[in-house]
Amino acid sequence: MDPSIKVITSSFTRVSSSNHPKSPTTPSPVSGPAEENPISLKVSKLLTNQVDDSKTKAALEALSEFYTTNTPAARRSLRGKIEVKAIENNRKFSEVFEKVGEQLSIIESQVKAMSMFCNEIGDRLDSANQQTAFLLEQADILKSQREKCQERKILVDAFLKRFTLSEKEVALLSTTSGEIGPEFFDALKHLQQIHADCDALLITENQRAGLEIMERMNAYQETAFDKLFRWTQSETRTLGRDSLEISGTMRNALKTLKQRPVLFQSCLEELVYIRRNTIIRLFMDALTRGGPNGTPRPIEIHVDDPMRYVGDMLAWVHQAVAGEREFLEGLFDSCFDENVEGKIIERLSEDIVKESDDIIVQDLLDRDLDGTCRPLKARVEQVLGSQPGAITAYRIVNLIQFYKITIAKILGPNASLSITLEEITESASFVFFNTLNARAEQLLRFVQTPGSDLSPPPAVKESTLQLNEIMACYETSLVASSKREGDFAGILNAVLDPLLQMCELGAKDLNRFNEAIYMVNCLYYVQSALRIYSFTHSRVQMLESQIEEHMEILVDEQYMKLLEQSGLAQLVHALETKDEHTPLSLVTNMETRSLSAVMARLDSFLTLGDIDTFRLTGNPKPLVKRVNQRVSRLFVEAYRRLSEAIRDPKNRYEFPATILVRTVDEVETLLSMD
Repeated sequence: MDPSIKVITSSFTRVSSSNHPKSPTTPSPVSGPAEENPISLKVSKLLTNQVDDSKTKAALEALSEFYTTNTPAARRSLRGKIEVKAIENNRKFSEVFEKVGEQLSIIESQVKAMSMFCNEIGDRLDSANQQTAFLLEQADILKSQREKCQERKILVDAFLKRFTLSEKEVALLSTTSGEIGPEFFDALKHLQQIHADCDALLITENQRAGLEIMERMNAYQETAFDKLFRWTQSETRTLGRDSLEISGTMRNALKTLKQRPVLFQSCLEELVYIRRNTIIRLFMDALTRGGPNGTPRPIEIHVDDPMRYVGDMLAWVHQAVAGEREFLEGLFDSCFDENVEGKIIERLSEDIVKESDDIIVQDLLDRDLDGTCRPLKARVEQVLGSQPGAITAYRIVNLIQFYKITIAKILGPNASLSITLEEITESASFVFFNTLNARAEQLLRFVQTPGSDLSPPPAVKESTLQLNEIMACYETSLVASSKREGDFAGILNAVLDPLLQMCELGAKDLNRFNEAIYMVNCLYYVQSALRIYSFTHSRVQMLESQIEEHMEILVDEQYMKLLEQSGLAQLVHALETKDEHTPLSLVTNMETRSLSAVMARLDSFLTLGDIDTFRLTGNPKPLVKRVNQRVSRLFVEAYRRLSEAIRDPKNRYEFPATILVRTVDEVETLLSMD
């Protein structure tokens, strides 16, 4: 039933009941005429109801639906309409509940059927549990066995991973075709690691497995090394080009092949064969054809210029040595580290590996450059056979020696090219000394005599100039400073000994004084050229001794002439030869009168400047000055001895001061000694 209808019905019931008279038994709270007025009762009833209640509002709204017009008939039929409406609603409820009951009956039957089915299933499950108890027990056993198998599988997988190669690795190592790359070396490293790990198996109870794995790995390893060897030989044949780019794969291949000395040596032999022929071809092209498009020009185009011809050949060889060394060091660089995964060679001591690589590079470098020895030697000997001049010959010697020392530092002194350069140096030195000997024979055969000024002859100047150029050239050599003097002594002897001998032969017709002047001039001229070089020190000292000997002759001659001219010669001779016990005044010509005459002559000689005529003049001025100083010093010393002897009372001179017109200091001042 609609709730609003219920509210209206109840309200209507209350209203209608209020219209009936009260029971006599019911006490009336209020007495009076108003109690008996129905209208007042209704008004009072309405006033007592709470119209603002929600239920009342809902009842009134529902009640308004029953009124179309507010007439008495409509109001009187209101109760009937409400009851009819209530009956209709109850009928509808009854129909709905009847359908619900039917559905509940169906559900009940279905629930009963489901219950019977569940019971049946439960019975079947109980039966199945009884029947599968054995299977569950077996499943638990199998589960534990599966866990054990999984553990074993993990161990087996780890074993196989450590002691077997993958199919891809086997294919990389075994197939004869295919390129060699980082993956190949990784596989080979893995194989070698497996082979090394097998040693651990051999000391356990798994010796059989270790032997079988090792045997299989040996087979794979031999196949892999054979493949690597063939690939390396093939790549080596491509190294005959002029410009070379060395790949990291080639480096790793050679490092790996070191583990197989026979294969490694075969690759080295192939490499030497290729590189040796390449260098010979390039050398012959440089000699006869020049560079690409004729630049640079062929070396043999300068065959008429011995220095440039030999220098260009040696420069090319030196450049080839440096380039080949750089190539080989790049090929065998033990410190090379390429950004690829894995390294091939097991790490030995880095110092040992580096030393081994250095020895290999040194040997290969020697053998690669061996082919240049014969053409180089033949062409240099051809140049030397053309009899170049002494200076040109020595420049060639010095040039060859420079490159010999430079290349020997790279190849070592025992390399074929170093030995060839040593032989060429000896041949050039032989030609050079033959040229010097021929020059010496010519000097001694055609002796040049001194001129009137006693200056060095042209032969001395030419030979000294030639020697100066040779010394300037030697100054740039790479000979150690401590060995230079001894090394250059042979050249000095070959040049100077015949030259000075010629000077002596040329001066043999001169008097002793002029001969000394001439020899001093020649010796000093030569010494001046030698003095500026440190490696001629011993020879300079020797020339200084010879100059000193001849200067002694000059000093003695000048001193005797000065004594004769000044008049003191007789007095000095008497003083030096008199008897020790005889007074000087009693010696002949040493009396006071004779001494006074000699002293007057000396005073005239000193004051009138006649002494200048007895001074040496000319060049070399330092030596001339030294001779004059020493002569003056000897003369003053002789006058001092004579003056002291005259003043000595033992010699019995009266008034010695009147005899000596000049004091020693005055004589020294007049001689103007510096």
